[in-house]
Amino acid sequence: MQQYLLFAIVGLGFGSIYAALSMGVVITYRGTGIINFATGAMGMWGAYVFEELSRTGDLVLPVIVVRHRFSLGGSSGTVPFPTAIVLAVLSCSLVGLMVHFLVFRPLRRAPILARVVASVGVLLVIQALIVMHFTSSARIVSPILPNEPVSFAGINFSRDRLWLTAVVLVTAVLAWAWYRFTRLGLATRASTENERAISLARYSPQVLAGSTWVLSSTIVGFLVILTSPIVTLNPLTYVLAIVPALAAAVIGRLLSIAITVTAAFGLGIIQSIVVYQTTNPWWPDWAITGLAHALPFGVIVIALFGLGHSLPTRGAVEADPLPEVVRPRMRPSVVVLVALAAGVLTVVTHGSYRLGVITSMIMTIVMLSLVVLTGLVGQISLAQAAIAGASGFALSKLGDSMGIPFPISPLLAALMATVFGVLVGIPALRIRGAQLAVVTLSGAVALEEFVFRNPSITGLFGNPISDPSLFGINLGVREGRNFARLEFGILVLIVVTVCSVVVGNLARSATGRRFLAVRSNERAGASVGISVAKTKLLAFGISSFLAGVGGAFIGYSRGQLSAESFAVLIGLSFLALAYLCGITSVAGAIIAGIFAPLGIGYVVADRAASLGRWYQFLAGVGLVLTAIFFPEGVAGAYRQNLAKFRAMRSARRAVRAVREGGSSTVELLGAAAALVDAPALVADDERPARPVSFDAAPTVLTVENLTVRFSGLKAVDGASLRIREGEIVGLIGPNGAGKTTLVDALTGFVPSQGRVTFCGQDLIHQAPHRRARLGLTRTWQSLELFGDLSVRENLQVAVERSSIRAVLADMVVPTRPADESRVDEALELVGLVGDAEARPQNLPLGRQKLVGVARALAPGPRVVLADEPAAGLANTESRALGRRLTDVASGGVSILLIDHDMGLVLEVCDYIYVLEFGQIIAEGTPAEIRVNEAVVDAYLGSGTHA
Repeated sequence: MQQYLLFAIVGLGFGSIYAALSMGVVITYRGTGIINFATGAMGMWGAYVFEELSRTGDLVLPVIVVRHRFSLGGSSGTVPFPTAIVLAVLSCSLVGLMVHFLVFRPLRRAPILARVVASVGVLLVIQALIVMHFTSSARIVSPILPNEPVSFAGINFSRDRLWLTAVVLVTAVLAWAWYRFTRLGLATRASTENERAISLARYSPQVLAGSTWVLSSTIVGFLVILTSPIVTLNPLTYVLAIVPALAAAVIGRLLSIAITVTAAFGLGIIQSIVVYQTTNPWWPDWAITGLAHALPFGVIVIALFGLGHSLPTRGAVEADPLPEVVRPRMRPSVVVLVALAAGVLTVVTHGSYRLGVITSMIMTIVMLSLVVLTGLVGQISLAQAAIAGASGFALSKLGDSMGIPFPISPLLAALMATVFGVLVGIPALRIRGAQLAVVTLSGAVALEEFVFRNPSITGLFGNPISDPSLFGINLGVREGRNFARLEFGILVLIVVTVCSVVVGNLARSATGRRFLAVRSNERAGASVGISVAKTKLLAFGISSFLAGVGGAFIGYSRGQLSAESFAVLIGLSFLALAYLCGITSVAGAIIAGIFAPLGIGYVVADRAASLGRWYQFLAGVGLVLTAIFFPEGVAGAYRQNLAKFRAMRSARRAVRAVREGGSSTVELLGAAAALVDAPALVADDERPARPVSFDAAPTVLTVENLTVRFSGLKAVDGASLRIREGEIVGLIGPNGAGKTTLVDALTGFVPSQGRVTFCGQDLIHQAPHRRARLGLTRTWQSLELFGDLSVRENLQVAVERSSIRAVLADMVVPTRPADESRVDEALELVGLVGDAEARPQNLPLGRQKLVGVARALAPGPRVVLADEPAAGLANTESRALGRRLTDVASGGVSILLIDHDMGLVLEVCDYIYVLEFGQIIAEGTPAEIRVNEAVVDAYLGSGTHA
């Protein structure tokens, strides 16, 4: 028991580090809404400044080019402790202020992806500055707090652990009190929820955000300086400590300082006890190394998975804009031309330059994995280097230890990496955005520490990889003094060409449309029959396989692997480069490969200007600047400028044609109008006759005693209704009556109680996408369209269905929708043929509503739940829509119509239900509803009669 107590006390030291960093993460998130992955690096800067002041008396500033080192030691050569710690803490405060003004203030309205990669960029810049100004050598910091031995319960330990714990706890209490009792703290909390409201209270949101950054960096810097003597100070010490700190912050939901700090200390204690357990003789050898570092990964996954949702809730569906995806046409001539250019470059170069070309091609494969996962599906991953490393280390076992020949061994290694990637991707079924980045980062650290650095798994004497050979031909990268053989370069060229074509085909295929639909709007994707969970896992699988292929060829190119080849920072640089160069296109992946570490761009820059030592710094700065000025990356900015140039050139040609008399102004205006004018909804005078009574029609949807609760509040209270085949049923009620909540319950987007029977099947426990596939579709009051797809493609994803065979076929030849005629019929029905190739967000609100109607009709449903489809339409358009809905119902499709246009509802509906405060208060034919006093009171107030 004494040993457990001893290691628990020792764990307080690491718990103090985690508490310091996690407190900084929570403070930053509460004040700005940003998860700062650079928290550890910012605190580590203060520790280095303090150590340098204490040892040499020099003050180092976080700048380059200009003078950054100032001697303050005088004749003694040292600086007194109070002065050193004050200057070091102020240096951290300055870093926080610079990060706010230079990075995150310009990104305050940027998408999550931009802010995540900017945070990664800040981490890379600060770490590069530390290496440039202090070198990468490890340092031992002299004790700061009293560290005399103390005895307690029969054990001896250093008392600095108790001092650290006390200081951290006092700091946490002060931070909690600041946010709880001070006006500025309360205003900071409020500003993250509503900047406009806090501005009306005469507070500047940006001043509050800046003060948050200063407060966070000051607290973290001060506490990191105090904890630095208990660890060896090197450029990675606190960078990797951010993972357990994030685990503690996640347990505290990124909001509670008390829970976060408690969890941080608990995690430090548990890690220390686990380390003690590994010293027991019964402990398995394979679990001795790295298990304590893998523990935070499990904590983060469990916490986030338990708190997350399979689909975003209604209050969290605001689309997060991402860089536009470019789906290449993949013209054979262009593919051949690019491949020939790469082949010629491989042939004409030699030595390190040829190796740089080969490395660029290999890294292009890894970058393509990020194009699939982050570019096409919007899932942020910081674990691609770890996934590639899993393949590389697996290859060393499959090839050398098991004797599996090429090309089977790299394929099996890539498949093993795929398994790991899918496991990392499982949390993505319930979490997204920056929280997913937290999970993937922790997964990368766990794999590096528990597998790559575990001698029981990877071996004590390195991980050699035999050269590939095929039909007796040596395809290895080295032979004698030739360390960049042409045969290996041609092999890599073939593989990267195939991978690029596959990704390009996926991007413009039915599978790619489903990827983009999930990226745009997960809820809407589920409502048209897309299994969001399977789509995400498929993307993680394809992405991981590509990363695994790249990792296998990294192994072949180096001959022997080490953990440093796939360290966490390498994974961060992968995302940085992919985003910098264009994470949404194949061209962006190629550019990223060119500028990747040890790629041809790196080699040329290093040889020409000796930029190797500046590479990480420049990459970090470039990443931040790209996130601010070019959210779509270098390739995206080039495409935008090219499009503007072409538009200007077309305009000049049109003006020149008018001046030369080739076309009249009237003709040009007419042609322009023809391009933008969409056919209006027109009435069809020969509509099929509909039955007067539906008593004999079969019932397709029955709702019995449906109840939806939100924290004790009954949004829908025992509602019952039924819809017959071909019937148009109205659902009306005042705002807040629960109409949309009822539709959400019927389509499976909110949990409910009761019974929902659709065509004889009980739907109450069915997932939303399964209900859609059965024929129950819907429109959305808040549009919920796929902004990354055209109007036609919005309908195509509703018609298409996925299968393994279809996905494999899409990799080779992109497929067309299974039934294009349905898409054309739906477009024609609502009058959107002229807008088929436009993006929904570029249309007026009324026509966007029609896109939602057409998308719900395209798959040929049995029942359509239309939630305010006429909102935004003019009166004539609304009436025309009503006639079209009547036509649809005449074909046997049932419709539940919710709308505030009472003229439309009373005109087209065969039966109407009235909902108020979640309860059905009246039902009947339109004529009966017109004169129902309960309905009049619900709309106009009690005692009011028509």
